Amino acid sequence: MKREDTEDNHMKLIMSLSLLWMLLFPPAVLSFSVEVSPKKAVFRIGDRETVVCRVKGCDGPATFMWEGKEDRPLFVDKSETSEEAQLAYSSVQKHHENQLVCRAKCGEQVKQRQVTVKVFSFPSAPLLSGLERVVLGERVCVQCEARGVYPPTDTHMELEMDGALVAETETDTETLRTQHCFTATNTHHGRNVTCQATHTMTDTTIQDTTPIAVLYPPSEVKVAVKGANQEQALIEVTNTEQALEEVTHRVAVGSSITLTCSAQAMPRPQLQWRFRGSHDQWEELGGAELRLVNVRYANAGRYECQATNKLGNSSKRLELTVTGPPRNTSLVLSPSQPIREGESVIFSCRSSSQPMAELRLLRGEEPLAEGRGQLDFTLTDAQLNQSGRYTCHAHNLYGNQSNSTNLTVTVFPLQVSMLARGNGLGTNGEVQAEIGSTLSLSCSAIACPHAQISWEVPPLTQLTQSLSMADLIRPVSNQSLRVDSPSQEGVYACHAHCGSAHASQIMQLRPYSFPSAPVIEHSGSSVEGGVSVFACVVRDVYPPSSFRLRWLSDGEELPPLSPSPPPPTLHPPSTTTTTTLTSLVSMVMEPSLQGRTLSCQVELLMGDVFRERNATTTIHVHRPPRNTSLVLSPSQPIREGESVVFSCRSSSQPMAELRLLRGEELLAEGRGQLDFTLTDAQLNQSGQYTCHAHNLYGNQSSSTNLTVTAPPRDTVVEVLPSPRVTEGSNVTICCRSVSYPPPLVTLRKLPNHTYPDTHSHTHPHNLTHNHTLLTSPNGTFHLSHLTPEDAGQYLVNVSNQLGHHTHVFTIIVTERSRSPPTVGMEVVAVGVVMVASLAGAALLINHIMRARKQGSYTLTKA
Repeated sequence: MKREDTEDNHMKLIMSLSLLWMLLFPPAVLSFSVEVSPKKAVFRIGDRETVVCRVKGCDGPATFMWEGKEDRPLFVDKSETSEEAQLAYSSVQKHHENQLVCRAKCGEQVKQRQVTVKVFSFPSAPLLSGLERVVLGERVCVQCEARGVYPPTDTHMELEMDGALVAETETDTETLRTQHCFTATNTHHGRNVTCQATHTMTDTTIQDTTPIAVLYPPSEVKVAVKGANQEQALIEVTNTEQALEEVTHRVAVGSSITLTCSAQAMPRPQLQWRFRGSHDQWEELGGAELRLVNVRYANAGRYECQATNKLGNSSKRLELTVTGPPRNTSLVLSPSQPIREGESVIFSCRSSSQPMAELRLLRGEEPLAEGRGQLDFTLTDAQLNQSGRYTCHAHNLYGNQSNSTNLTVTVFPLQVSMLARGNGLGTNGEVQAEIGSTLSLSCSAIACPHAQISWEVPPLTQLTQSLSMADLIRPVSNQSLRVDSPSQEGVYACHAHCGSAHASQIMQLRPYSFPSAPVIEHSGSSVEGGVSVFACVVRDVYPPSSFRLRWLSDGEELPPLSPSPPPPTLHPPSTTTTTTLTSLVSMVMEPSLQGRTLSCQVELLMGDVFRERNATTTIHVHRPPRNTSLVLSPSQPIREGESVVFSCRSSSQPMAELRLLRGEELLAEGRGQLDFTLTDAQLNQSGQYTCHAHNLYGNQSSSTNLTVTAPPRDTVVEVLPSPRVTEGSNVTICCRSVSYPPPLVTLRKLPNHTYPDTHSHTHPHNLTHNHTLLTSPNGTFHLSHLTPEDAGQYLVNVSNQLGHHTHVFTIIVTERSRSPPTVGMEVVAVGVVMVASLAGAALLINHIMRARKQGSYTLTKA
């Protein structure tokens, strides 16, 4: 059955009972009623609300019961009294929507009232965005939004611009949103945009209105000049991408003017004047209006008004020209007074004026040059008769001005200066230059700007013309000389002519050659006792008379031999070619010369030139090996298992080859010195070791013995012919042991009550003193005619200075047979032993069975 049918049947039953009630009870009781407030429960989400159910006409206390037609919890706080019941919503939420039924019972009567709870959510104002930055010519999207709308189907939003609907929307989501896009133009500025949202359930309307502010960069800049004789027309610039337009305005010097500037922009632009004069740098001046009082020539230049806001900038320029008569007229001579005959002088005529003045340069009444604005005139090769007064005259439409100065021309004597630069050195007109270098020769004439310069050099010498900055200032001749040969030695002269004047300067060139260090060459014998000859050779030197060769050995000068004659194929040295110098020294090769240094020192001393070069060699006296030695560490003897170091040394020149031998066996080899370590030395490595040294001049050997010692070990005892002999036999006992030095071997019979546990002992036994102690140097003992009393254990003790080793062995001596053996007794004894064994085994099995029953057993019980 459906829930609705159940509810209808229930309501019909209630109505039937109500009619029956009215028939059975008096009319006074029929005044009982139930009311619910508020009758229309429309609550805002998040608010605190209350639903109250009251009874009227009930004489006694009433009881209440709340139910919701929608099968879900009410999520409310309930409270009641005898007359009313309350449902309290601490914070209204969406799940509180429901159809509530309040049932009240008064006595036996039951009545009910129904109320529908609806919830809604609507913001206090919509959110209008997109108008924060509206830029002219750009696309703008205005968006209106209302969030948290519930129920969304009962809402409607409209977007208007100056009362005209431009967008609207209805939605089934909890966010209500609409949007309108347009391209901003000037017509949009100041128009109002209104966003309006309506909630039909509550008949609530919210709205927000925002005016449009269209932003644009400065679009037009106007400048004007006021206060002059004629006001300048305005020039407008509407686009900053265009070239800046300029206008020129003339104003008389000493007048006062005002520069004004205006511009259109949104937001309002900032206006700034700036100025660029003759210094060609912009200077910030002031705001929209610039006042110039008592205009000077320095005020002439370019003025620019800049209009700037956050969207861009625009500028307008104005060229201001200040007019007036010539001022500050000057005439300057360069160089300063006086000048010398033959020099040049520059006349600089200047004047400040607007418009630009016409300039004239006069000598007395004679015009020399004319120009406009500025005038420069050069008088070359000044003469004495050109001295006098010179005038600079300036004039324009507003007046004229002049300035004069005197020119004085004097006469001075001609002088010549000659310099040599490069690798050369010298004083008093003499220059020493190294062959292969280049000299820069400079000859300058002083006191005559137009002097003629010439050179005089030795035959076959060529000079190369070169130019320097000095050539542009005064008469200078720069020549480059490559010094290639001693033949260029001689006098170099520079001559200068200036009219009738003549002057000269000379220089003596002395070339030298010292291109490389000397070389020491060796001949003769280097073997001890022989004679060696050392030659010091220095090649391609010049001049030979300026060189000195010296021999030094550890700081001591040695007397040289006579220089060796040159080879027959060489030409005799001449004064125009380089030569080779040789110096010899002879030495007997003694041991004291070994390792000493021998130096050849070559000195060049010529004028201001001092050069020194050296060659050094070490004297090696060759000899065969000597003092060959072989040293062992540690010293002899060593114990078995230790390490020993063999140090093989020999003194020789050149260094000897070393070999370490054991007999004929090669152990190691090296050069100069040899160290060999023998680790874990054994007895069989004892013997003679040899250190053998050899080089080109001979050989030598040295030998020594290695002794390896060890305490006795590995003792072996043999009893011959057998350790079991019959009475009256002889035996030989042979003892062998590994040891060095050779051990002493002793033999002793042990008492009969001594039973050693082992045959080898590392400590001596406490032997009884009533037995004979036998000693043998070779470990052999002979025992004759043994008797049963000689049977038993014997102790062999092998010992040397390093330790000892013992060995115990047994000799069995049987008696000779005197009667037949008693076989019967032996059989009885064997039988007794077998019976005893079987009895013991039975007892052991019985004990084990009992132990299993008990869970454990011990061997002592068995």
